[in-house]
Amino acid sequence: MSLGVRFQGIGVRLGGRPVLTDVSFSIRPGERTALVGPNGGGKTTLARVLLGLLLPDAGAVTFVDAAGLSVPRPRIGYLPQRSTLSPQAPVTGLDLVALSLAPRPGFRRRKGAEDEARGALARAGLPEDSMQKPVGRLSGGQRQRVLLARALAGNPALLLFDEPDTALDAEGMMTLRRIIAEEVAAGRAVIYVTHDSDAMGGADAIYRVDGKATEVAVS
Repeated sequence: MSLGVRFQGIGVRLGGRPVLTDVSFSIRPGERTALVGPNGGGKTTLARVLLGLLLPDAGAVTFVDAAGLSVPRPRIGYLPQRSTLSPQAPVTGLDLVALSLAPRPGFRRRKGAEDEARGALARAGLPEDSMQKPVGRLSGGQRQRVLLARALAGNPALLLFDEPDTALDAEGMMTLRRIIAEEVAAGRAVIYVTHDSDAMGGADAIYRVDGKATEVAVS
């Protein structure tokens, strides 16, 4: 399903300080939208609002279908800026992605989850012989590929990447740019927080986030 997002008058205060004020813009389905701006300008805060991890003090986030009708909050594939996987974690990359598709008590998986996870890991560029290794034995770049696979698994309606160029190596970035092109071609909205929209293969829309959100002309 192709979905878009509407930010309507978003306001966020953290520690009594305004971080975002009256942020209003739309993310269209099937487009690459880049959120740029200075450190501390509110890009990560806006991403957290989009993910539902932070409730705004004002305004609302609405998800809409191709006809512009509001829909319930969808699954969002999220790639964090840095690996959150502990080097001591005994879980394998395959386990991690499979369990994220349908988490159940006692590490039980739904039927077919392992095949989906294996496909997502392969698409993210993790070699077959590394999929069943504990994540603690993987390199930093390989752990980030596991997180990319977790974001892609299950065909999420939207994809959000938080400064992926800071953690992925050159080969990983080539893979990510290819994936972004494929997802956009499939009608999926892809959003990335970045200091350089060209690093992700360009953008269809760019918004500078610095307390407010201002659209920037795409060159």
